[in-house]
Amino acid sequence: MLQIVSNTPTWVFALFLGLLVFGFMQSRNRNVKKILAYLLPIGMIVLSLSGVQSSFGLKPLPVAFWAAGLGATALIGYRYFPETRISFDSAKGSFFIPGSWAPLVVIMAIFFTKYAFAVMASLKVGLVTTPGFAMVLSLAYGAFSGYFAARALNLAAHAKRSNNSFKPKPLRGSA
Repeated sequence: MLQIVSNTPTWVFALFLGLLVFGFMQSRNRNVKKILAYLLPIGMIVLSLSGVQSSFGLKPLPVAFWAAGLGATALIGYRYFPETRISFDSAKGSFFIPGSWAPLVVIMAIFFTKYAFAVMASLKVGLVTTPGFAMVLSLAYGAFSGYFAARALNLAAHAKRSNNSFKPKPLRGSA
C-alpha cells in the first residue's frame, strides 16, 4: 500500500484535498448565486464521465451504462428524495442550500473509484479489461453523478416554483 501511495502523482493529492475542502463546504448552510449552484452538479457529472472516458474511452457500451446509472439515480433522487429545505430568492437570484454531508460522500466515492481503477490498471489487474467490469464501473460513475443531477433538477424546480409564485400587482387604472 505504501508503494501505491508513494507512486501516486502529487497532483492527485492536491485534487483530493481540493475535493475534500469543497465537500466540507457543502456541509454548511449557505446562500449561493443561481449560476454557481449549478456548477457543482455540472462539474461532478463531467468528472464522472471523464472517469468513464479515461477508463474505457467514449465507447457506446460504457457510455450507455453511465447514462443509465445517471438517469436512474437522477430520477429516483429527484422523485423520491427531494430536498425540501431549499429556497430560491428570485430578487437576489440565489438559493438557500442547507448543509449536507451527502455531497462530500458522493464526491469522495467518485474520487476513490477513479483512484482504485487507476491503481488496478497500473498493476495490470486483468479484471479491468473485461466488458463486465467496464459496465459495472460505468454504471457506478453514472449513479454517483445521478445524485448531482437530481440535485440540479431539484434546484431548477425550486427556482421555477419561486418564479411562478410571483404575481405582479396590476397597475392602477388598468383592467
